Amino acid sequence: MHDLINYLNSPHLVAAFQNIFGIEPIFEAKSKSADEPALKIKKRSPLKSSQNNDKNGEKCQKNHKRTFSNPKKLVNITDHNHLIANTLIHNRFWYYFFHLGAAMGNEIFYCLFFPFWFWNVDGAIARKVAFMWGIFMYVGQATKDILCMPRPASPPVVKLEERYLAEYGFPSTHAMVSAGLPISVLVLSYSRYNIDLHISIGIVVAFCSWVSCSRLYLGMHSILDVVAGVLYSILVLMVMIPILEPIDHFILEFNYSPLIVFTVGYLLCHFYPSVRQWSTARGDTVIIIGSVIGFSIGSYLNNKLGLLHKPDEPPLYDIHFPNAFGYFLGVLRTILGLLLVLCTRQLFKIFLLKFLCFICKLDHRNPDSKKQKKIELPYNYLTYFALGVNIAFTFPFLFRLLGIERDYSFTEL
Repeated sequence: MHDLINYLNSPHLVAAFQNIFGIEPIFEAKSKSADEPALKIKKRSPLKSSQNNDKNGEKCQKNHKRTFSNPKKLVNITDHNHLIANTLIHNRFWYYFFHLGAAMGNEIFYCLFFPFWFWNVDGAIARKVAFMWGIFMYVGQATKDILCMPRPASPPVVKLEERYLAEYGFPSTHAMVSAGLPISVLVLSYSRYNIDLHISIGIVVAFCSWVSCSRLYLGMHSILDVVAGVLYSILVLMVMIPILEPIDHFILEFNYSPLIVFTVGYLLCHFYPSVRQWSTARGDTVIIIGSVIGFSIGSYLNNKLGLLHKPDEPPLYDIHFPNAFGYFLGVLRTILGLLLVLCTRQLFKIFLLKFLCFICKLDHRNPDSKKQKKIELPYNYLTYFALGVNIAFTFPFLFRLLGIERDYSFTEL
């Protein structure tokens, strides 16, 4: 077993995977004198071509300086020899394909996925899946910062994603969510709607494989990280699915559940494992927990105000697609809602940052201020809590006032 773990954790497997899909890293040693400024990362697309590349293509390939793919210089924080990887991308399709797959586990995907489900599909499934999402991410991120297992070594791996370089690698939270989120949707949908199980399982496997392989392509995780992430999410599902319905009932029905849920969420963020150096892990976790708590309390408000009631018939329900006007209303709700989400996010971020920095006597213009726990925690938690409440409660209520809500949007207990 020990040999198998070491084999799956080998960076050479990741490097081989990258090479198969057209990534060619060329590592070069760089001397650094005492008075030389720190090396900076150039945020230039490795696929951006120039006119000079066409003229000098053969010469550039020989010297390994620049090809049609315009190599991107990356600095690996785990590298102690100041190596530079001039990355040559030989296949543009896989580059964009796997970058898009990686985006399926980032903030932009969640900002589109959950509002879309709340406003256009099924709020009951959305709030339960969101709760599971919070569990996956908190458990996964906390495990990372407790075990402190590094990402694949470079060389031989080249890392193509700069944002998460400072985070640890085991387990892959992208893999956890790519498995746990669609499985949660499948399990909850299968208990509520008449769906084709075989097609649904195929979609789950394809989505999980796409996102997980993207982490290998970008050099951010070993095969061990990815496999452990998938298995970890399945373990969490086995524990949480049987108690998910009672938890959902408690949140919706108990009079003091908003106070309890809000407090528990904040305490989870406050007692998040301490990190040796700042990374995006804690901030991302706080963002997710704040959003989930907002979804939960927004759903509670819908229920307590009498806006939610049980459907006339018990499940299972047939899936009915809307007509042309229904699609138009769906697009209108999505565009209007996302614009309001963007405005809410910006207003809360600006106000809370200035207010918290004023209270703590810090300069809000200093980027390091947001990295301090006393600022980062309430800043992210309250901002995304407000977004969650608006997505689950305020904006659907606004849609109802405007006469553009779903016909069954308030029959989702």
